[in-house]
Amino acid sequence: MHEIRITGLGTYLPRQMHTNETLPALEPPLAKADMDRIGVLRRGWASDEEGVAEMGVIAARRALEQARVEPAGLDFIVLANWSERRYVPDFAPVIQAALGARRAFAFDVCCACAGFVYGLAMAHGFLQNPRYRRGIVLASDHSTRRIRPRSRGTLVFGDGAGCMVLERRAEGGGRLIDYELTSDGSHNGIMDVGADGYLRTHIRQADLNALAGRSIGAVSRALLERNGLGFDDLSWVVPHSGTAGVQAMVAENLGVPTAKILTNLPLIGNVTTASIPAALSHFLEQGKIKPGQLILSASVGLGWQAVAALYTL
Repeated sequence: MHEIRITGLGTYLPRQMHTNETLPALEPPLAKADMDRIGVLRRGWASDEEGVAEMGVIAARRALEQARVEPAGLDFIVLANWSERRYVPDFAPVIQAALGARRAFAFDVCCACAGFVYGLAMAHGFLQNPRYRRGIVLASDHSTRRIRPRSRGTLVFGDGAGCMVLERRAEGGGRLIDYELTSDGSHNGIMDVGADGYLRTHIRQADLNALAGRSIGAVSRALLERNGLGFDDLSWVVPHSGTAGVQAMVAENLGVPTAKILTNLPLIGNVTTASIPAALSHFLEQGKIKPGQLILSASVGLGWQAVAALYTL
C-alpha cells in the first residue's frame, strides 16, 4: 500500500454567525437557560450567495494554498453533501470549473454526516492507483435550509464547508493510516426529509444519542484493534459534532477522558458533513493539535452508517 499524506486543510463559515440572542424567536418559546443547555452558543447561517458550491470553493482554495498545490495539479474532487441533494447536475463539477482544476474528475457523495469519512476512504483507494497523485475531499452543507424555521433545530445546526488535500507521497504532511466503514440499514427510517423539505426525526432524541454513541464506539474499536492500538494510544478524538447529547454518549462509549475529545460544536454548531475538517482546522490554528499526533475521527450518517478514520496531521 502506498503512503497517503494529508497536506492541507481549509474551512469556510458563513458571514452571518447567529448567537442565541440574535436567532429568530422560537415557536414555542424556550427559556434562555434551556437554550444554553443545548450547548451551541453560535452558528452560521449561509446566505443565498453562500451555497454549497460557493462555500466549497473557498474552503478548497484555502486547503490548496496550505498544501502549496495548484488546482491544475488535482486528479480528483470528492464532494460530500446531504443538504442540497439533487438529481442533476452534481455540485462537484461546478467546484472543479471554479477552481480551474481542469484535469480532475469530480463527483458528489451523500452518506449524510458520515460523508466526509466515506470521501477519505474513496480518496485512499484512488491514490493507490499510480494514475493518480493528489486530490481533495470536500464537505459543504447548507443544513439550515433543512431545519424548520423557529424550531429547536435552529439552535443546533449551522452551515459551512471543509476541505482536506491528500497526496500519494513518501513523506511530508500528515498520514491517513486506515479507516473503517459500516452500515446498518435496519435503522434507515429514524430520520428523513419530509415533502416540505425539512428534517424529521422518528426516534426519541435520547435513543438517537445512545445509538450514535454505541455505533461510534463499535466502529472505533474495530479500527483500533485492526491496527494493534488502543484508546490510550490516541492523542485526540475528533468526532462529528452532532449534539451535546451525542458528544456525551460518544465519550461514555469510547471510555476516554472528555479532555481528549475535541469539538467546536459550541462555536459553530453542527455543520454536519463538514464537522470533522472544521474542527481539525480550528484546533490546529489554536495549537491544540500538534503535527504528528495520532487522531481518530468517527461519525454516524442517517442511513445508518458508522465510520471512523485514523490519521496524523
